[in-house]
Amino acid sequence: MSSALQLILIVLASLIPGLLWLRFFQLRDLYEREPARMLLRAFAMGALAVGVAAAVELPFSDWVLPEAPLFAQLFSAFVIIGLGEELFKALGVYLAVYRSPEFDEPADGIIYGAAVGIGFSVVENILYALAFGLAVAPIRALIASLAHACFSGIFGIFFGRARFSANPRGELTRGLLYAAASHGLYDYLLIARIGSPLAAVVLVVILYFLLQHHLRQLLTQSPFE
Repeated sequence: MSSALQLILIVLASLIPGLLWLRFFQLRDLYEREPARMLLRAFAMGALAVGVAAAVELPFSDWVLPEAPLFAQLFSAFVIIGLGEELFKALGVYLAVYRSPEFDEPADGIIYGAAVGIGFSVVENILYALAFGLAVAPIRALIASLAHACFSGIFGIFFGRARFSANPRGELTRGLLYAAASHGLYDYLLIARIGSPLAAVVLVVILYFLLQHHLRQLLTQSPFE
C-alpha cells in the first residue's frame, strides 16, 4: 500500500466516525437541533486545539510512561493532559458559539461541548494511527472519540448553564474542573495500567450515561419543548 493511500485511509477512518458521532449528538437535542454549520464550527475549534495541547504536553512526554514516578503520572494525567486539554477545548467552544443566537437553550452547551471534543479526537486519532498503524483507528474512533465527547460534554453541562446564569464565571470554572477531573482519571487509568484498558472503557460508559442524564434534565428547561 502506498503511503499516500494509507494516509487517505487513516484520515477517512478517523473523520467518518467523528462525523457520525457529531450527528449522533445532534440528534440527542430533541426540540431545537443545532445547525450543521455551528456544529462544524465547534468541531473545527476542537481540531485546532490539538496543536496547542500537543505543544504544552511535549516536554512532559516521559511522565506518561508506566515506569514514571507516581507523582509524575498523576501530575501529567490530571494537570497537563486533563486540565490542559479541557482548557483548550473549553476556550474553543466558548469562542465558537457562546455569543451565537443559535445557542438558545441550556442543553445546547452539551451538544456544542461534545462537538468540540469530537473534533479534538478526530485529529488525535489521525496522529495515533500515523504513529501506530491503521489497526488502532477503529477502537480509537469508538472509545477515544466518545471519551473526548463526554469530557467536553461535561464541561458543556455548565457551559449551557453559564449562558443563562447570573454567575457565568462560577459555572464555567466548575465545568472545567469536572471535565479535567474526568479526563485526568481516564488518562491515569491508562498510564498506570490500572485494571487494564477495560477500566478506562467502563469509565467512559459511566460518563456517557451521566451525560445523557444531564442532557435529559436540561431538555426539560427548553423553551422549545
